[in-house]
Formats: sequence, C-alpha cells, structure tokens
Amino acid sequence: MKRRKQSNKRMKGSLLFDQITFNSKSSRFQNEMSNDALESTSSVTVLDFDAVDDKDFILSQDFFCTPDYITPEIPPLTVTNKLEELLCPNSPEKKKSVKSKRQREATLLDLEADLTAETENQTATEPHINKQGYVSQSAVALRCRVMPPPCMKNPYIKDASENDVDPFGDRRSKCAVFSPAALGGDGLSRYRTDFHEIEQIGIGNFSRVFKVLKRIDGCMYAVKCSTRKLYQDSERQKALMEVQALAALGYHDNIVGYNTSWFENEQLYIQMELCDHNISINLSSKICPEGEALVAMHQIAKALQFIHEKGIVHLDVKPENIYMKNSVYKLGDFGCASLLDGSLPIEEGDARYMPQEILNDNYDHLDKVDIFSLGATIYEITRGSILPDSGPYFQNLKEGKLPLLPGHSVQFQNILKAMLDPDPVRRPSAKELVGNPIFNRPPHRTFKIK
Repeated sequence: MKRRKQSNKRMKGSLLFDQITFNSKSSRFQNEMSNDALESTSSVTVLDFDAVDDKDFILSQDFFCTPDYITPEIPPLTVTNKLEELLCPNSPEKKKSVKSKRQREATLLDLEADLTAETENQTATEPHINKQGYVSQSAVALRCRVMPPPCMKNPYIKDASENDVDPFGDRRSKCAVFSPAALGGDGLSRYRTDFHEIEQIGIGNFSRVFKVLKRIDGCMYAVKCSTRKLYQDSERQKALMEVQALAALGYHDNIVGYNTSWFENEQLYIQMELCDHNISINLSSKICPEGEALVAMHQIAKALQFIHEKGIVHLDVKPENIYMKNSVYKLGDFGCASLLDGSLPIEEGDARYMPQEILNDNYDHLDKVDIFSLGATIYEITRGSILPDSGPYFQNLKEGKLPLLPGHSVQFQNILKAMLDPDPVRRPSAKELVGNPIFNRPPHRTFKIK
C-alpha cells in the first residue's frame, strides 16, 4: 500500500513536471525541474509560482494545450522602419542586463530615426501616426518645417492658366494638426538657422525689416517679416500678393531684388536685396538739388515703365519705398501692388501721395496713380519738408495747385506740374516721362540722404 501511494505521488510529480517543460517561455525552469526530478525519488516536486517574476514567466497557449513539441529557437527579428509592425512572438527568455537594455534603447532610436527620414522624404503622403496615436517630436517638427503655405495661381503672370489648382491642398488638410506655433522656441527656425540678425533697419504698420548676414554665402540681405501672425488662408493669400508681384516682375536695375520667401511661425518672411537707405526726409534734412531729383525721377520712372508694361501697378510710391544702393535708385515694397486692368482688389497706399481720383474710388487710370505719387515724392524731397496729411495745403496738392520752388528751372517745375495734374488723362505715362528731353542733361551727382 505504501509503495502504491509513493508511486502515485511520483506520477503526479511527473505530470506536473511534464506540464512545466512544455512552457515555451521559460527554458530556465525546464532545467531546474529536470534536475529536481532526477534527484527526488520519494518526494513530490512542487513549484512555488508566487516566487516567479511575472515579467519572466508568462503562461503561453502551449502550457494549456500541452503540445508534443517544444517551441524551437526563432531567428532574429528583421528591423523595420515602422514601430507598429514589430511583432511579439513566443521566444525563449532573454536575460535582463544593462547591456540588453542599452541595445533595446539603441534599436528604438534607430527606428525613430528611420521614421523621421521617411517623414521628411515622403512629402506627398500624410504624416505617420501609429495605432496608439503617437508621433515623435522630431517627425512633427520636420513636418512643420516643410508645411506648404497656400499655393494658388499667380495673378500677376499674364499667361497663367485659368484651370490651375492647388497641388498641395489635400496634403495641407491632412497636415492641419501640425501647427508650427505649437512647437515654440527657435530650434527649427529657418530665419535663425540660415541668417544672423544684425539690426532692425525699418518698421511699418504691418512688417519689420532686418539687416541680416546669410550664414552660407556670407552676404548681407534684408529680411522683411510680418508683424502679426497670419492664421487664416485669406490673410496668407493677401500677404503673398507682394511676393507674387515681385516674382512675376523678375529682375530690374531699379527694383529692389527679390530672393525668396517662406512662412514661419504663422508669419511671412521675405528675403530681399539689401539697400543702403531710402530717400525719406525730415525737417532737418537738406534740400535736394534739382539735378539729383531728376536722377531719382528718371530711374524710378524706368521702374514704373517696366512694371506697367507687365500690367502691374505699384500704388504706394513714396520716399520711404524708394531706396538707394551704390548710387542707384530702386523701387521697393510692393505690398499694395495690383493689376492695371483693375481685376484685383485695390488697396491704396499713403494718402499724402495719392491723387484725388483713387481716393474717390475711381480706378480707370491706375498707371497714372503711380505717376502722381512719383511727382508728389519728388516735390517733397525738392521742397525739403514732409507733405501734410490734411488741411488746405493737402487739398491744394490734390488739385494741382503747387507753390513755386525758388531756385529751380521752369522745365523742372513744369514736369512736376504735369505729373500732379488732377486729371489723370493729362498726366504723362511712365514711358513718356522716361523719354522727356529734360533727362538728356549731363549726369549729376546722385542724391544721398543719411
């Protein structure tokens, strides 16, 4: 009887041992149980499951089904570039160590680097988001860096197709959750990365201008930045009008050169040619000699002829928007530019330099608006005082009633009077102004204001 009980105990221990050996998750316990079964011939082998670490001992399906084979060693996993594709098959226990932990961390870093590279290269697809809704910070940052601005047909190009569509519209809607403003800081700022800011050289109602050094080519540029953030597509489209006008015009000796532009932190940045200064004056400035005023008038008239022939009008000609570089006058700031045919919205510039017809919403002769503004500008720098923005003198100027300029030739005063004629039809065109015989005089020293 005693032998039978001992035999039953051995059978129970053997069954328990057999069940444990088929657990494919714990080969270490297999060896321990095998040794205990060989050494113990008269006692029951009992495992203390509470003593086993939950992380090291996981009950698999094999434990309950008791198959007739042991899970073989599997080959190493192939590292993929997507976190969610990593499988978690049954495998032998891996020893826990600092080295293995470092290896796992290194693998995860490699995976994230691959994901970041994929996010940067696949610009035509939506950003990668895994099943848990996690997107790495680097992937978000890079997606914001290449986030496309509103892309539309350039209205200043005459041969642009009427059927042009926004090629980035679908992608932009998918990427709407990636807001550059949400990142904060200047870590990914293109402006801070590509340029070294030297000083602020201009400020207006809607923008600021900085003198910068480009780190790559070592040249100086002017970067214009919008002062307020542009959140709506309509705001961005309006801000882009200046960029599109400059891009459509191309290069001209008497127009401030345009390099590139981009959106950053919901603001528009425009990289342009750096000029020495503009020709704005104050009460303490010296009066501009007639010869220098004629040089300025002639060169800006050539700029106006160039843009008018392309069907574009400036609509904000004034001393603050006329610059000098190496003794050459250049017309800049095309923020109010529009089309000559009036097919685009009209936004008039500084009222001091605007003719009466545009203030009365008469847009039939927009090219002659620029001629009036240029005449008012030359009259101001020649007179040596800033034009008033209201009052009798302001109204007399709109009506073409100019006080005489002592010390200036009759021909010079006549051309100013023609440019400031209240009837736009009687004003000369830019082409007629460039061909005026008054500019055939010998060259004079250029006008410099500091």
